[in-house]
Amino acid sequence: MIKKIKSYFYAGLIALLPIVLTVYIFNWIVGIMMNLLGHSFVTIIIKGLLQRVVEDRNMDYYFQMLVYLISMITMVIGTCLVGFILKIMFFAKIIDSLKEVFIKIPLIKQVYTTISQIIDITMSDREKTYEKVVMVEYPRKGIYSIGFLTSEDNFIVKEAIQSEEELYNIFIPTSPNPTSGMFIIVPQKDVKILDIKIDDAVKLIISGGVILPPKKEITEIEKKLD
Repeated sequence: MIKKIKSYFYAGLIALLPIVLTVYIFNWIVGIMMNLLGHSFVTIIIKGLLQRVVEDRNMDYYFQMLVYLISMITMVIGTCLVGFILKIMFFAKIIDSLKEVFIKIPLIKQVYTTISQIIDITMSDREKTYEKVVMVEYPRKGIYSIGFLTSEDNFIVKEAIQSEEELYNIFIPTSPNPTSGMFIIVPQKDVKILDIKIDDAVKLIISGGVILPPKKEITEIEKKLD
């Protein structure tokens, strides 16, 4: 009886925990955003302007929401404007210089680089950066590593070693941080293409092999290897 209760409890916990944590984290992020909006200079300026226009100056709920909405729209437009400005070479160099300053400051360096890596992983278009998920015997025969095919034609190395076979550029990411890793060049015959989505492969690497792709994709991989 106790074993059944434990199994029911664990089954319920596994089902509810991701939902509860997702809601909690989302609520926490919204709370931070509302707090930032409430104390930002943009919100203060907009609030002051609206108070001059609106006759009823009582800061009730709807008026406050209107201030937050306009403030958020203004910040989004401002962010887009910054992105547009960064396309200009001169301003891009200024931002790069500021990044170098951040990286040189001892305590800020760790925080800045960690946040930058998380944002790069989240926002990068991996479907365009990586062509396919591959498997190679690396770092030695008998040990398999999952990597990403970045190019199917490394003509520089091919000409240097005078090889007739195509050479593939492979990026082998580290776990749990897939932004760092090893770049290797492998002959085409030694590369096995895996039928896995890029995002699923990234999850697999970040989790250290805990989060596996859907069962259907695993079955197709096994068939290919056979």
